[in-house]
Amino acid sequence: MNANAIYEERIYSRWLTTALVIVACILFGMLIYQHLVGPVGTRPAPDWILLAIALLLLAVMVNFATLTIRLTQSGISVGYGIIRHNIPWSNVSDCYQDKASAVWYGGFGVRLGLVNGKWRLVYNTIGNPRVVIRKRQGQVQEFVFSTNNPDEVMRRIKERIGVRG
Repeated sequence: MNANAIYEERIYSRWLTTALVIVACILFGMLIYQHLVGPVGTRPAPDWILLAIALLLLAVMVNFATLTIRLTQSGISVGYGIIRHNIPWSNVSDCYQDKASAVWYGGFGVRLGLVNGKWRLVYNTIGNPRVVIRKRQGQVQEFVFSTNNPDEVMRRIKERIGVRG
């Protein structure tokens, strides 16, 4: 755990990682077959395209394999690899547990959408409950993220911002 962290959690996306590795391996297999044996199909993709897509899938897998939630002295930080969202405590007005399903958001990953007239940024995993953070200001009024421990996360956030649970 980070020395500055009040709370830290990592959610590993096993199913996503497995699916992307399988697809990347199939593409690498096609590339090797095409390079050593001959074209795959009647209109084969160029080798460089197969390689580029496989490498892109591996990069996506590495970046989205783990969702990291960190509550620190300065605020909330949630991210998939290099894609992070940070909110200072001064911009948090409240939090509550999200009742919508992951399917309602369109699956896992980073999503932006309009919910009940408010822009909502979502960092979502499949199979985990989510916490909604209400922000005091900004174009995105609510931030949602998945967590294994929504009650603990909400308790710590409400303690930090001085809201009674």
